[in-house]
Amino acid sequence: MDTHPAPHASHRSGRLLGADDVAELLGVSRTFVYALARRGELPTVRVGERYVRFRSEAIEGWIEAQESHGRRRYS
Repeated sequence: MDTHPAPHASHRSGRLLGADDVAELLGVSRTFVYALARRGELPTVRVGERYVRFRSEAIEGWIEAQESHGRRRYS
């Protein structure tokens, strides 16, 4: 009996997301996600020279930070 977790199940919270995943999560376009990343407003992980990914915890933290900014601005 194999007691090792499946590769996709282990470290689920450390999952790297693509721009399409982040766009869906935020309810915005993939182009906007890349624009935020280029401006340094969205935390990214470079994978080689060609790929940009987004760590799920970092995106969740970014969302929480945006919520707190909104409360201060609109309350």
